[in-house]
Amino acid sequence: MKARSHFQLSKWYLDCVGEDGEMFIAYVASLQVARTTINYSSAMHRPVSGPLKTSTSLQDHASVPQSDGSNIQWRSPKLHVDGSWQALADSVCRTLLETKAGSLEWNCLQPNAEAVINLDNGHRIAGLGYVEHVTLSIPPWRLPIDELRWGRFLSPKEALVWIDWRGEKPLHLVFHNGKELETTEITDGGFEARDLTLSLDEKAVIREGPLVTTVLSAIPGIQRLFPVRMLGTHECKWLSRGMLKKTAVTASSCAKDELVTGWAIHEMVRWPTRQTAERK
Repeated sequence: MKARSHFQLSKWYLDCVGEDGEMFIAYVASLQVARTTINYSSAMHRPVSGPLKTSTSLQDHASVPQSDGSNIQWRSPKLHVDGSWQALADSVCRTLLETKAGSLEWNCLQPNAEAVINLDNGHRIAGLGYVEHVTLSIPPWRLPIDELRWGRFLSPKEALVWIDWRGEKPLHLVFHNGKELETTEITDGGFEARDLTLSLDEKAVIREGPLVTTVLSAIPGIQRLFPVRMLGTHECKWLSRGMLKKTAVTASSCAKDELVTGWAIHEMVRWPTRQTAERK
């Protein structure tokens, strides 16, 4: 049996998008690699008009989100953020990968929530939000994945979450209001299921580039800590206007379409091939 690696990651993701498209995303993570421990928190705010603003903190004890039943609170004095998420839907939990080397646990605590974010300048963002918590005991550069697509689409009564892995161990998951669906291929523009179609248009890039220049750039000594396959991983994250078409069959056997609009946050992450990483 292979020994488990000296790697542990606990990562929270929290977001909120207002009706007008104002967006807030936060990450709160604790990482242990061998004898090194890193606590990391980051907040991104994208106003309706204007550039993305990002603040990051590396501290001894990161401010971890607190759950009280259906409510999640996150306060970060370092980043001057105070947010709350009140659940509108039940949670969804899955073990996405289990190997002798470790596991990946995905806990979608709030697929849909009423969120309120208060920033230090007195600015308030209110809208629909999403919260998940991932724990990983396999180094991400050893995951059997070449490409990942993840996203969430929300309206007051509709919540879609999707995860699509491509590579050695492909994985294809879509949840609609907590119910798992069978779908066709997931793309950056949406996907189809038996009774619904999600189209993602008007994509605005939130962040794009190699992880070493984006999410990992604030960590000192990162190039000595992680191998090339991790540092060369490329991400693109979007905010998109989404259209969900739901088809229902009426009593007279006629198909009737219902159209629902909402905001989606979604991303594509691509790892370098193992051959490319080894050459570097």
